[in-house]
Order: sequence, then C-alpha cells, then structure tokens
Amino acid sequence: MASHRNFSRFVAAIALGGVVVGGTAAGQAPTAPVSGDKRATVWFTPRNQPPIAAPDFMELFKSDAPWQQAASHVKIFKLYPQFLDSASDSQLQTVIVGLQRRHIALAIEFGLVDYTDKTLCDGNSPDCGHIESSGGQGLAGVLARIKKLGGDLRYIAMDEPLWFGHVITPAQRHGAAQASITVLAKNVAKQVATAHQYFPDVQVGDIEPVSAHTPSDYVDQIMNWTSAYDTATGSPLAFFDADVVWQADGTAPNQLAELSKLTRRSGIRFGIIYNGNPGDSTGVEWTNNAERHFVGVEANSTMIPDDVIIQSWVAQPLYALPETRPGTMTYLVNRYATAETELKATRTKTGFQGTLTSDGIPVADAEIIANAIDDGILNIISVTSLTQIVPPGSATALLGFRINVECNCDGPADITLGTARYVDRDSNLSIVRDITPPSQRVVLSPQQVMSRNSPAFPVTAGHAFSLSLPMQIAYGSEQSGYVAIVFFNAAGKEIARMKLPFQPGRRAFFKGRTNKGGTFVANMPAGTTPPSIAAFDFPGSANFRLSSVTINKNQ
Repeated sequence: MASHRNFSRFVAAIALGGVVVGGTAAGQAPTAPVSGDKRATVWFTPRNQPPIAAPDFMELFKSDAPWQQAASHVKIFKLYPQFLDSASDSQLQTVIVGLQRRHIALAIEFGLVDYTDKTLCDGNSPDCGHIESSGGQGLAGVLARIKKLGGDLRYIAMDEPLWFGHVITPAQRHGAAQASITVLAKNVAKQVATAHQYFPDVQVGDIEPVSAHTPSDYVDQIMNWTSAYDTATGSPLAFFDADVVWQADGTAPNQLAELSKLTRRSGIRFGIIYNGNPGDSTGVEWTNNAERHFVGVEANSTMIPDDVIIQSWVAQPLYALPETRPGTMTYLVNRYATAETELKATRTKTGFQGTLTSDGIPVADAEIIANAIDDGILNIISVTSLTQIVPPGSATALLGFRINVECNCDGPADITLGTARYVDRDSNLSIVRDITPPSQRVVLSPQQVMSRNSPAFPVTAGHAFSLSLPMQIAYGSEQSGYVAIVFFNAAGKEIARMKLPFQPGRRAFFKGRTNKGGTFVANMPAGTTPPSIAAFDFPGSANFRLSSVTINKNQ
C-alpha cells in the first residue's frame, strides 16, 4: 500500500498504438471482465524512481535486452513520477520507442487529488491534503509532456485517493484530508476532466490498499467511492487494483475475495499488485515471496485477476535484468507464466509424507525442503537484514521497536531481540544499537502495546547501508509489529521509515525429492520428535511455480 512505500508514486497507462492483445487493442481493457480468466493482462513496474532506480533500468529498452520471453508476457509498462521528473526528453523517448518496438503499452501512476482545492479540507491546516495521493495540480504539465513526445495516454491509475483523502485521519498521518467521499470525488473529477482535454479516450482506474487492519466497513467505503466517482465524472472506474498488505504467513486479507467479486460485478476490471515483502534483503528473497503471494491467491481459480501488476517500489529487486537470473524483476515475470503446483503434507507415526501435483498430475523428481518453525519452545535465532539507500535530506536515524502501535497490527508477541548493527557501506562506518535490553524476552497480548527507540546516530544521505538484527520470534508473533530504522532531517522531522518485520525462526530438518508418483516421505531420525509446526516448500522449477504448506498440530 502507499503508506508503506518509501517514496510516493503515481500510475497512468499509455497505449502506444493499436497493437492487438487478446482480441483488444493494447492498453484497452475488455468491456466485460471475466472472473477466473487465466489470460490476465500483465503490467510491469521495475524500480525506476531515483534514488533507488534499478541500475540497469534503461537497458530494458534496447532491442537486444535479455528479456525476450518476459517481454512477450508484458502488455503494459508503468513508470513512477520520479523517473518522469528526472528523465530527459531523450531518455523518455528511449523508453517510449523501446516499448513500442515490443508492442508494450506505457503506464505511469498519478495522484489525482488536488490539495490546493480549499473545499477538500474545509478550512483545516495549510498542509491538509498535501500527502501521498495528491499531485493533481501538476497533471496538466505531465500530460502535455507525454503528448509532446508522442505518447497516447489510455489509462490513469489513481494513487490511493480514498485511503489518503478519506479513510486515514490527520492524527494517523500528517496532511490527511479526511474529506467526505463526495467532496473527494468532485475534487478528483476536475483532474479527470483535464485528462480528457489532452486525451479524450483516456480511461481512469484506482489503486487502494487492501489490508487485514483496515476499518470494518472498508469494502463498503470502496464501493461507495466507486459510485461517487461515477456520479462526479459521468463514467465508472475502468479498473480497480488492490495494493495488498500481505499477512505474515504470505496470505492475502479476506477483503480481497469480496472486492474481486464486487468490483467485477460492477463491470470494473480487478487487478492485484504482486510484490515481495518490505523487509526482503535480496532480490531472490523478494521474488520468491512475490511468487508465494500470487501462488497463494490464485490457488482459488475464481481469484485470478483480470490484471496482474508485477511491481516494486522498494530497494529490491536491485536489478531488472536478465530474465534468466533468479532475483530479477524480469525473472519474476517469467515465474508468473509457469504452471501452478499443489503441495500437500500430512503427519505420520514417524514424521511426514506428502505429494506434489500440477493440475492433478504428479510432479516427479521435484525438490522438497522442510523447516521446523519456532513455536516459542525451539528458540531459533535468525538474523533479519535490510539493504537500502539513505533517503535524500536525512541527517540522523534511530531504531524503533513497535508492538501493536504505529502500525496496522494487533497480535500476540513473543519476541527476543539482539543487538542491531548499522553499516554505512560507502564509508564502512559501523554503529551498534540496543533497542531493548540484550536478550530481554518480550511477551505481550494483542491488547498490549510497546514502543521503544534507540539513541539517534548520524547518517549520510545517498549512502548505501545495511541493517542487521538477530531475532528470536515465536510463530504467531508476525502480526504484532516490527523493528524500523527511522530517518530524520536536520530539523528533526521524520523523512522515511523502513521496516524489519517480525519473522519466526526456521530450522531445516528435511531435504529430498519426489518419486515418480510425485510423493515424498520425511521420516524423523530415531528418538527425534517431529516439530509441532513444520513448513514444506517446493522452490519451483523452470516449468512449475513454487508451492508451500504448513502443518501445525495445534490447529
């Protein structure tokens, strides 16, 4: 969701000509979305926003760039505002021409809320509305540049106007407008009218967060928002994209299924942004988690979206190319195109056994890995890490420890933290900080909260850094909070917050392969008790998607 992004972003899709895709022109959505249609339109957004743009981003647009297979799956390519702000006309034309050569439509994301409209805030503070989702006051200039360079704008995807303009309160986020849905829709409608002045056929859709910790009536608010938008603009939303805050076990919130049903019933295309987790420290970790996310959602065929948005706005994956290297963004596009698998496991008297199939057919000679998950008794210590760039304008930072506070989280906590280590990778400066007393175990109920900060320390804007922290986290504590590095400017104002989520420890206890019938057996050594919580993983192969299953004897 936009609230956990380190930099604001915006999206509008630009069709580059009448390229036919699945019976429709490129960039043109079918008029009747079909639930469960496996011919989803793939949108692609590798990191292209300074200062964390992929170093090989511009290589994507060369005629011989190594993503031929992935490019054949991509129909729409999205750019962030930071790229449009920083790119020269020559660079932007290179993008347009390179994508046009591959018959891929161009997309950008845009905040259509105009915070200069005083009716939005009804006399509140001058900062009211000056928040992510805003930017509508600059829309005309962006559209004029696109048109000048030969772009044919077909879509605009709004950057979470309902969430930032109506749902959250000023107490939750400085600058929040908390306008009524009707006022918000009228504000946005003015920018939609401007867009149609430049591109009469432009279609407008919306991106909103979907989380387990949104208001109880959030789905109703979204559907009321779609109706208000229809009334204010005279046309319905073209699409709705869910920016999912994935749950700690990798699953999607229950709201996702309801939104999929309701938006499609209203004739609105339904899309899902597939990404990794904010705390992933490597490209491989990020793309593996992203794959787990789309595998989990699409195990239910009715949940296969009309639009699939493969997207990153964080430090990982670092590289977009090549498509053959695990951990790149183009590699993930190809992973989405592979066949689904289903992994099953059960307990036996001596351990576990299971099967791996694809569309009901056994998958032979597939690697299966099993890990014991810390149940609060195993006391498995793992080191969680983050590699990032110090945000522009930063002067100091501190480490924050949050349980059931300053987050959309509410869960039990059984946590022990070690000493954190911050390393400036440009200067090799190393700083250690304790957030809690060393080896202090914290056990809280879902109703209890805890917030602690380390002393502040100096940082250098633009420098690469790594942050590592030993953790001992019991299963079930993932939803309770996080450790964050919080950056401040010289005046002491918070600039950005990057999180290390709580993750339970894992310890491998089995590695084997399926037989010709697609089955495997994981017997425990004599005298060894099987773990109470065991996670089985098929890491995927060239032709098959990964799959996982967790067995918990207490559930």
